Amino acid sequence: MKKYINRDISWLKFNARVLQEAADENVPLLERIRFLGIYSNNLDEFYSVRYSAILRSIQLKDVEKVYSNIVADQTDEELIEEINTIVTEQREIYDQLYEELFKKLEDHNIYVIDDKTLPFKYKEFITDFFNEEFIHNVGVFVLNEKIVIPPLRDGSFYLAVKMTIKDKAKYALIIVPTHLFDRFILLPRWGQKYYVMYIEDIIRYHLNDIFRTFQYDSIEAHSIKITRDSELNFDNDLEHSLYEKVIHSLEERKKGDPVRLVYDREIAEDTLQYFLDKLGLDDYDSIIPGGKYHNKRDLIGFPSFGIQGLTYNKIKPIVQKRPFKYNSYFQAFTENDEMIFAPYHDYSLLLKFLREAAIDPMVKKMKLTVYRVAKDSQIMHTLINAAMNGKEVTAVLELRARFDESNNAMWSKKLQEAGVNVIFGVPGLKVHSKIAYIERMPEEGIAEKFAIISTGNFHAKTAKIYTDYTYITSNPGITKEIEQVFKFFDKNYLIQTYHHLMVSPHGTRNKIIKAIKREIKNQKSGLEAEINMKLNSLADKEIIDLLYKASQKGVKVRLVIRGINCLIPGKIGLSENIECVSIIDKFLEHPRIYWFKNAGEDKIYISSADMMTRNLDYRVEVACPIYDQNIKKIIIDTFNLSFNDNVKARIIDENKSLTYRKDNETFNRSQFSTYEYLQQLNEKLNED
Repeated sequence: MKKYINRDISWLKFNARVLQEAADENVPLLERIRFLGIYSNNLDEFYSVRYSAILRSIQLKDVEKVYSNIVADQTDEELIEEINTIVTEQREIYDQLYEELFKKLEDHNIYVIDDKTLPFKYKEFITDFFNEEFIHNVGVFVLNEKIVIPPLRDGSFYLAVKMTIKDKAKYALIIVPTHLFDRFILLPRWGQKYYVMYIEDIIRYHLNDIFRTFQYDSIEAHSIKITRDSELNFDNDLEHSLYEKVIHSLEERKKGDPVRLVYDREIAEDTLQYFLDKLGLDDYDSIIPGGKYHNKRDLIGFPSFGIQGLTYNKIKPIVQKRPFKYNSYFQAFTENDEMIFAPYHDYSLLLKFLREAAIDPMVKKMKLTVYRVAKDSQIMHTLINAAMNGKEVTAVLELRARFDESNNAMWSKKLQEAGVNVIFGVPGLKVHSKIAYIERMPEEGIAEKFAIISTGNFHAKTAKIYTDYTYITSNPGITKEIEQVFKFFDKNYLIQTYHHLMVSPHGTRNKIIKAIKREIKNQKSGLEAEINMKLNSLADKEIIDLLYKASQKGVKVRLVIRGINCLIPGKIGLSENIECVSIIDKFLEHPRIYWFKNAGEDKIYISSADMMTRNLDYRVEVACPIYDQNIKKIIIDTFNLSFNDNVKARIIDENKSLTYRKDNETFNRSQFSTYEYLQQLNEKLNED
């Protein structure tokens, strides 16, 4: 009996659901185009992280196992073949959708033009832009047998140029500077029509200006793009700091092994072969033909044009009224715990609280974990401000947050220069928890302690598009243990004991196991028993097997899992009491919730940890219990809204992953229903 779905195959099914949003005619047109960008961005990361790990496993299988495949009867080679088949099938759907959606733009007077279809009236504008702003930033390499081609960088893309001069071919490489310019150039509006142009088509239009000195007979330029292994390699050299190792590894990443080359299928065969030889990829397997344009992740930033109905209407974040009834946020959060549910709630409540702490003379300590933050982070500026005000400020900064290493390294320097005590994580573990601690000493001399626990990063930008819970509390048991976690960061040879929190890697797995076993015991005793989880990913074999056991003993298990799910729900004799849905909609679903029925005394945790081996055993994660009955009810109600979604929820079982749940119940598009629910709740609290 098949018991597990391979995590990478499950992930590809998740990305298929993203692609399904691009195909949904009920989604606004520009949002559909942006879902194409999200799909492409996801796939790029998949190849640079997961696909490359499987390739390394194949290459190093006799030396070291670097990849864990939960499906025991499938070899890595078979998995690579299955991945390539699925991606090829999805690519065909993607390309058809791309053509269809860009054609639909014309119904709204939006025209994407290229170097061949550029109207005469825009030629002067394009030429002025090219000569005055653009050409000086374009890298051009004319190639021959002696010139070594520069390493193609992951995430960038290039034009492979072929010139024919007296029946002989000469080649060049152009670097498209998308890191300096928007990918899409808006041309001046003409009447009711909007025109937009890919930046590389502006280069194609001016090939003669770039290469005029060669007096060629013909010239053509086609896109190529490479994806490299993104793994950072750290040596054991004790003479160098983690900061130095990360900076060095980021440079080495640029030279990482290629795992995929995508090229324009219209490229001449001899041109493709020339570049494959130059790049040393002539015997490489993962060489994929594509369309004229690559790096379609840039579609995420496709212009909006300000046309009504082509994008989702922006919601107005709910301003929670209760904290403003007090003279200070400290007074408010002493009286009541508070939960911010972004993006429905106004995230600035957290920013204002931290800002107040930074200037309050009675605040003595501020501590915060940093995994991913904005490039111009308000929270980081607040920590700097607090340090300059003489407070003891600690930032536990994870330099190894994948794809954010450079940004985090930059902030580490700024924080240290301002006097912040920066701790670079824990040796051998990634610090993925999202927690903060504030200590205040009033004149009475009794310390007031506050804790912040979030399911997502302290990131004001993503708080507008990711759904996440952020919990603010002065509960003594929780604040004491959050303080203990920060002590562990400072002296990680001291193992702390936690009665309230679940903390990885020392306790989360065992406490989750005990909680599931307690539900099984309650079921046997005729008490209320049920397990509910909302996660990004479920891939840990031990947890999956225990959920199977719970199902077989009659415990109802309800799962809302956005991405990877290696568990097979609804299988007779294995998991008939397990139901799972996945929601892809306007916002990215990101909370982690563990809810155990516990014989009618609901135990609820919010967490930074998914049910993956890395989160349970190899990262520092924090799950926080919710004791406040009002907040507990909010989490229960919003979980139920998600699980019972009958518009954007897809049923996940052995055979389905793209089938929408449809029923005759009241219309419930959970993200919209959640916003309405929280609006009504806020109004009621304001009346009270």
